[in-house]
Amino acid sequence: MNCLHCGAPLDNTYVCPDCGTVSQTARKIIFSSNWHYNQALERTKIRDLSGACASLEQALKYNKKNTHARNLLGLIYYHEGEIVSALGQWVISVHFQQTDNPAARYIRTIQDNPSMLREADHIIRRYNAALEDIHEGNEDLAILELKKVVNLSPTYIRAYQLLGLLYIRRKQYAAARRALMKAVKVDRNNITTLSYLRYVNDIYKKAGKSKASVTDVRISDPNPIVVEQKTDQGYSGYNTGFISFINIIIGIIIGAAVIWLLLVPSVTKAKEAEYNQAVVEYSAQISDRNKQIDSLNKQVEELDSSLSKYKNEVGDAVSDNGTSSDNLKNAAASYLEGDLEAAGMTLAEIDPNAITDEKEKVIYQKIRQGAAEEVSETLYANAQDSYDSGDYVSAIDGYKKTLRMDEEDTRAMYYMGRSYQMVNDYVNAASWYQKLIKEYPDSDYAPSAQNYLEQIQNEAGSDVVKAAETETGAVSQTEAGSQESQAGSDSENGGQAAAEEE
Repeated sequence: MNCLHCGAPLDNTYVCPDCGTVSQTARKIIFSSNWHYNQALERTKIRDLSGACASLEQALKYNKKNTHARNLLGLIYYHEGEIVSALGQWVISVHFQQTDNPAARYIRTIQDNPSMLREADHIIRRYNAALEDIHEGNEDLAILELKKVVNLSPTYIRAYQLLGLLYIRRKQYAAARRALMKAVKVDRNNITTLSYLRYVNDIYKKAGKSKASVTDVRISDPNPIVVEQKTDQGYSGYNTGFISFINIIIGIIIGAAVIWLLLVPSVTKAKEAEYNQAVVEYSAQISDRNKQIDSLNKQVEELDSSLSKYKNEVGDAVSDNGTSSDNLKNAAASYLEGDLEAAGMTLAEIDPNAITDEKEKVIYQKIRQGAAEEVSETLYANAQDSYDSGDYVSAIDGYKKTLRMDEEDTRAMYYMGRSYQMVNDYVNAASWYQKLIKEYPDSDYAPSAQNYLEQIQNEAGSDVVKAAETETGAVSQTEAGSQESQAGSDSENGGQAAAEEE
């Protein structure tokens, strides 16, 4: 907008920088934008993120150069797991205000943390994999992927909504309600979440199981929704609600016309081609799945025979004395019942060096081989949550459990060293950095480990690094002994099999 008196541009101000004339129109526009921005701030305090986004979008309609509104909108997107959308808003904000802009610091924080970008990419890939599994009809795999997504990003609303929708389709309404209530804790006024939750509550009402409803949830909340009130703030001539309603109606009419005239015929043809292609692909998939089923049936028969054999061994080998024996017994029981996740989580509590009985070692390695893939990611995610929250002692314990199940997990090695460094245990920190650099020099974490190792040497001295080298050798010898124990167990199994054949 330009000054009506001298024609000078009014850059995010209503006072002309040349002649000093006050533009009432520009003043009302800027005040309207700021009023909606203040409403958004109030909504964020009561976790109404959807309402805050709506207010911020309205603020940007009045004044696209309102960098405070753009920065807040980017923070909300970032909190909801939408990092790409957040970066988009911050880049635009920096374009309009290049100095003294917090958005530049936000962008620099993300750019300077490659692990954050990799973790965000990992979360998005898992979410997209869940979508592909749904399109292929593999809802069980999609649920597993979404559980991993919400473990890595507890505020990712889309993942909670999709997980709740899958549970609704499977008629697991209690699980769907739990997932949707977690989404409500992040954004209490999200329309999609509330519609899914209303459907679940209606099902409970019809079944006579519960009288709860979406209204009950919102009324019991200690922070009630603040409804915008029409007050005279000096710009009552602008009826923003009516203008927004008119814009919505016009947009709906134009969108419907475009879809009807342009998109419907092409979409219909594309759907027919996709259907024909899908028939061919599904036929091939059915043939492949049948072959896989035959192969899996054979593996099940072999596992059943192995389970019956080890079931007898477990009864003799697992002792009731000591924590390790109790945990091994519980892990073996879960393994025999087919619950690999419970078996792996229990087995991760056991220090393999505490197992001295040879039969117990055989059972430990057998369960570890079967359950490691099932629980490694979950153990790492739990440890990473403790690390991110600053509970480094719990993080160290979590990374130890992760490495017990997957001793080649370079991520756990790196963050084990970081956790020890954060609690000022420089010897253990340096030993884990040295192990990562020596045994996995091509890892993405090796350069960062080298930098932190040099930092420890500068701060604590070379004596600490030398002591860490001794600690690293002890760790390597312990792992070598564990591998020899595993090899010996395998050899013992082979000898028993040969004896049975004779």
